[in-house]
Amino acid sequence: MNTSAARTIYLSIIASLVATLIAGLPVYAVEGGVTPIGKITAGHKGKFVTIEGVIQSERRFKSGMRYAVSDDTGEITLVLFDRALKQAPGPDQLIEGATVKVTGKVDFYNKEAQIVPVRGTDVVIVKPAPPIASPAIGTIGLGDVGKTVTVQGVVDEASNFSAGFKLGLRDDTGRITVTIFERVFDALSKPEQINVGATLRVTGEVNAFRGALEITPGSAQRIHVVAPPVRDVKQYALSEISGNDQNAIVRVIAEVVRVQPFDKGIEVLIRDETSAQRLRLYQVVARRVKLKPGDMIEVIGRVKASKSRGVAIEVALPGDVQVKR
Repeated sequence: MNTSAARTIYLSIIASLVATLIAGLPVYAVEGGVTPIGKITAGHKGKFVTIEGVIQSERRFKSGMRYAVSDDTGEITLVLFDRALKQAPGPDQLIEGATVKVTGKVDFYNKEAQIVPVRGTDVVIVKPAPPIASPAIGTIGLGDVGKTVTVQGVVDEASNFSAGFKLGLRDDTGRITVTIFERVFDALSKPEQINVGATLRVTGEVNAFRGALEITPGSAQRIHVVAPPVRDVKQYALSEISGNDQNAIVRVIAEVVRVQPFDKGIEVLIRDETSAQRLRLYQVVARRVKLKPGDMIEVIGRVKASKSRGVAIEVALPGDVQVKR
């Protein structure tokens, strides 16, 4: 090999190494050391800073996760988009109580300060979250209200309310209600698995509502499916269902005839070869289930009968309605 060729190869190697080093360098300049969160103002918008604080809460949004992070001076929202999340510490580490050090660009949303890292590796766990108690469900009492606990059990009942869904979770020692608000439910990766018969491990805050204890997970990452639901619900012909079946759980396969709104959701007229029946979906379910005349559906629901509204099958969860065609 002549001298000229060797030099060309040498320069090519050097250029490649330099390019690699440049690619690995930060694409931002951090101003100063750790910035107290309370000192971040509108003047920091667009600038890169480093903060250190404790995660107070977490919640999913369409494109990633938001974490409320605080220090002794204030609170800021840490925004991690999905691409950065893949590089960041796992969801089992980015949890309430963990101390994190974050470098990112300052932004504002609805006048609230946010810090947005370029890469997930710009989020470092300084101190892991303290261990969370895992009591048996039957041992949880009013003295535990306000505490964060992890429980595991089998879902034995499901219902809905105006802002979300409620599950009855039972282990060998007792039963407690798990309340899942809409924003948490919509962030679940497989919401259809959060149903009666599933074994779940849930981390959340213990609350008391109308004298009854419940656990409220703050994010979808706090709900783990240990075993998917196993349900054995008897299938009924529509002609077999009457007011005498009050509160019975039934499975039906039928065609949608008509969809009409009522004050709290929609009522769907369905029919099979034997008869017709009404299906009732309250708003929290109706917003997540799209039905139209001609759809063939399989439904699991609870029979409800009243003098004013007649007989209807009420659906507890969006996953209880499956469109077959």
